[in-house]
Order: sequence, then C-alpha cells, then structure tokens
Amino acid sequence: MKYKRLSPNFNESEFACPCCGELGDKKQLRMLVNKLEILRAKFNKPIIVISGYRCPKYNEKVGGAKKSQHMNSMAADIKIKGISTHRIAKAAGGLFKAIGIYDTFVHVDIRSWKAFWDHRTKENKNDSNKKDAKPSTEKPVRKKRKKTTTSKSNSKAGSSKSKTKEVDANVEG
Repeated sequence: MKYKRLSPNFNESEFACPCCGELGDKKQLRMLVNKLEILRAKFNKPIIVISGYRCPKYNEKVGGAKKSQHMNSMAADIKIKGISTHRIAKAAGGLFKAIGIYDTFVHVDIRSWKAFWDHRTKENKNDSNKKDAKPSTEKPVRKKRKKTTTSKSNSKAGSSKSKTKEVDANVEG
C-alpha cells in the first residue's frame, strides 16, 4: 500500500493500522494531524506516533477500550524524544479534548467531550516536577555583593569622608 504525506511533518504510514494498513476516517485523521502539527511546533521536535488508527480487530488484540477513539481515526499515542510525558500533556492541553498520560507516551484525541486520565506509575508521577534536561554537574556561580570602604581627605574643609562602595564579585558556592 502506498502512503501519502498528510502534512509537512506527518505521513499516512505513521497512523496506519499495523494489522490491516487501513487509515479509517481520513477527514478525522486530517483534523488530528493538524493539531499534532501545532503541538510539534511548540517543541520544535519530531513527534513519534506510537499508535494511530486501529481497526476493531487490532484494537481488541492490544486491549484497547471498546469505544476507543483510535478506531475513529481521532486519537494518537505519541512521544517526543527528550520531553517528559507530563510536559507533553501540559502543552497538549489547549489543543486536544482528551489527554491520557502514561509512563512512556501520551494519548491525545479530538473527541467532542473533555476527558483526562493519568495512568503513570507512582514513581513517574513524582518525576513530573523534574526538568527534562539533565542537571548540570558543575557548581553554580552566584553573584555576591561585597562592601568596601574608602576614605577621602578633603584639604579645604579639613574633614575626612567615608564612602561605602558596592562591588560585584563572582563567588562559587
């Protein structure tokens, strides 16, 4: 079967059912892909489609929901390399009506009603507050203000003035 490009960054083959190669409802699929393009632009990174359209036979085989939106070409299970599922789901929030978070992927779909679920393991739920990038092993350099005092002699008035001056200094800590 020859697959066509659906958008600048997605091809029909990414959404085809692994069982039969079908795509289901192409109008719904285009609407889903348009939203995925917007999500991709937010991260400026490729989206990996883990699961797109599923025929009823394949949906049953993988243990999908009886009324899965995958069978209507309205859902995709996705991931983005280097981005946490929590962060993907958060960014998808304004685009998709339904979002499901799992340990290794995010389910997004364009159904007409709102739905949300979180099926991550406890340890992965705790990771949602962590940053996606690896933390630096270098000690941070912070700026500290040092106060220095200088004295000036005024020969006309015969007095001495003290002046406090703040100086920036890099301090490792």
